[in-house]
Amino acid sequence: MSPIQLSIVIPAFNEEDRLGATLRATDAWAAGRDGQIEVVVVDDGSTDGTLEIAEAWACEARHTGDVVPVVLAEPHRGKGAAVARGVRAAGGAVRMFMDADLAVPLAFVERIVEEIRRGADVAIGSRELDLSQRLNEPWRRHALGRGFNRVVSWLGVGGFSDTQCGFKGFSADAAEDIFSRARLYPADGEVIQKERVTAFDVELLAIARRRGWQTVEIPVEWRHVPMSKVRPLSDAVSMLVDVLRVRWHLMRGTYD
Repeated sequence: MSPIQLSIVIPAFNEEDRLGATLRATDAWAAGRDGQIEVVVVDDGSTDGTLEIAEAWACEARHTGDVVPVVLAEPHRGKGAAVARGVRAAGGAVRMFMDADLAVPLAFVERIVEEIRRGADVAIGSRELDLSQRLNEPWRRHALGRGFNRVVSWLGVGGFSDTQCGFKGFSADAAEDIFSRARLYPADGEVIQKERVTAFDVELLAIARRRGWQTVEIPVEWRHVPMSKVRPLSDAVSMLVDVLRVRWHLMRGTYD
């Protein structure tokens, strides 16, 4: 059995309506590609049929052989912790995460892998570069997103056009180093009761920058999904608090 070349981590919280389609699309995309591809689904304490759908898919995938399926059933800790759990459990030479709504098409996975194979340590999707496309996004959400990125830059995590796109890849070495140093939402963090949207991505990029990992942005096509759990106004406040916490850790040298 050849080593795993790519691990795709999919955090999922109450995604029974779309996870099955995303996993089938991932299987079809992976079929016939060179090297083994691992798909890690991290169920973030879902209360619907998400876990059952993931486990049924994994059972079938083990027989087809197109991907190496992994399903992790975790307590509800939020997306940041779910991503951390999946990335740290992954075994690929390249480890990336993407959203269960498949807002960025799978065709862009190749770009992530290509950049890391060419020498980047971290490759992140951006919706704000010249060749990027944002489809069907409400203007208010776009404006809030741009404002948030400016705040992130002002607070010392600058140099990125889009910190929040849920489409990021890491070399194995960079992944181990960055996720082992994350403090806001670690894989074994506190169990929560309600949904929460966080700025865990900002911490990952801040650590990558502080640790000297080479980071590149790639333009992606991103489609707004109406079922998205993002609540722009209330989430913006909690995300701002996260950015301030990251700034505090940077000043204290926590990530060094």
